[in-house]
Amino acid sequence: MKQFITFGLYSLILLSPVLAQDKNKAARLMEISRAVNLPGVQLVYTKNDKSEVYNLGTIENGNAQKVTSNTIFEAASLSKCIFAYTVLRLYDRGLIDLDMPLLSYIGKYDHFDQTDPRYGKITARIVLSHKTGLPNWSRSGPAKLMFPPDSCFSYSGEGFVFLQRTVEKITGKTLNQLADEEVFVPLKMTSSNYEWTNKFDTASAFGNSAGQVKRHSSQNAAYSLLTNAHDYNLFLQAVASGEGLKPATHQLMLAKATPGNWFMHKPSEAMNHIWWGLGVGLQENEKGKAFWHWGDNGAFKAFYIDFPDRHESLVYFTHEYRGLFIAPEVVDLFMGKQTTWAIKWIEEGYNSPYSVKAYGAELAKKGFDNAAGILTELKQKDVGFELTEGDMNEFGFILMAKQKYNDAVAIFKLNISRYPNSGNLYDSLAEAYLKTGDKKLSMENFKKCVELNPKNEYAVEQLKKLEERE
Repeated sequence: MKQFITFGLYSLILLSPVLAQDKNKAARLMEISRAVNLPGVQLVYTKNDKSEVYNLGTIENGNAQKVTSNTIFEAASLSKCIFAYTVLRLYDRGLIDLDMPLLSYIGKYDHFDQTDPRYGKITARIVLSHKTGLPNWSRSGPAKLMFPPDSCFSYSGEGFVFLQRTVEKITGKTLNQLADEEVFVPLKMTSSNYEWTNKFDTASAFGNSAGQVKRHSSQNAAYSLLTNAHDYNLFLQAVASGEGLKPATHQLMLAKATPGNWFMHKPSEAMNHIWWGLGVGLQENEKGKAFWHWGDNGAFKAFYIDFPDRHESLVYFTHEYRGLFIAPEVVDLFMGKQTTWAIKWIEEGYNSPYSVKAYGAELAKKGFDNAAGILTELKQKDVGFELTEGDMNEFGFILMAKQKYNDAVAIFKLNISRYPNSGNLYDSLAEAYLKTGDKKLSMENFKKCVELNPKNEYAVEQLKKLEERE
């Protein structure tokens, strides 16, 4: 049985088996996506080997082409998980030792400071558990160590590229050849590749201009995977069951290797619930133990979470920079109300999504002229109601994305009344006034922003442009 549902600009396909509650999930998923102005979402939810497939919206803003199950997305950092699985498959065959220094395989690595012997301590295990001490990315020159390897957690794409170069040297094969042999072909992931192929010409969610194709021509273990939710779901089921790995290696992949005390990040409650395995994040909450990962290539966002003991997983791809804002509500929708510590840990999305939702609903009914009164009323009704400075600011920008500029002005002004010394908020209000055409008030607020934060280069530049036009 196949059912096709259309709802405004959003379309959705449900593949059998179609459960009675699917229509309700579809409507809620549309509502959640619209709330943060996502143009399109591709999602697969699996429970006890039965999958529900959801395709919403279009491939990009201003494009009428619908997202389908075949649409190709940038997987961003979800690339790392498939690479980690590939490395563990090589480990099972004795082709790489997880605890052998990688420089002993590769010799010299030009992206390191050759005078620092500490790089010689980095192993595959240290890379996969994000304890290299390397930055996420080095903007120029050698990738300098932030701390001695194997000391603590710090997320690093640089580390994954180092490991990629090592396994390519060991095997004499490219990343994509290895992924084909170890993952894509065995798991029948026919729409996945670490670089552009001609089969993506009519299916990508990011356009097929010469520039776009060229941008996807380099294989990178940390972020270049091109895939869809159907293929990635096949991979998740394999990881959850241990398919393709020796039992001890499967256990190793999902065992706690590194606490989630992220180097140079402010301590948070989420850190008490997050660890890292080998190539995957680990979370424990009221629903049990899960492995997870997020992806962030600018406008392309991705997220998955899998509870192996519950035989339950969810993966989605989208293409809008607020794409991770929907994760907590989507997880709750499909997997039951819970705390998605993973999203809190990466500091993406709203701090209190349900408070934002309740506030938005009341504003829609009573109007933005009474924004302050509604906020006070909700706080009085619910002691757990909270709207942080950041949540309110993001809410205002979502209103701007929907071209509701006067409503955004009302929200930004209210937020400033709550946090009058936050330069960032004056920047936001200035942006909103600029959209309404009020250049005078825009300039006033950019000036206030610069007074509070002279290092805000964007505000300085915008103020200069407005003054030149006077």
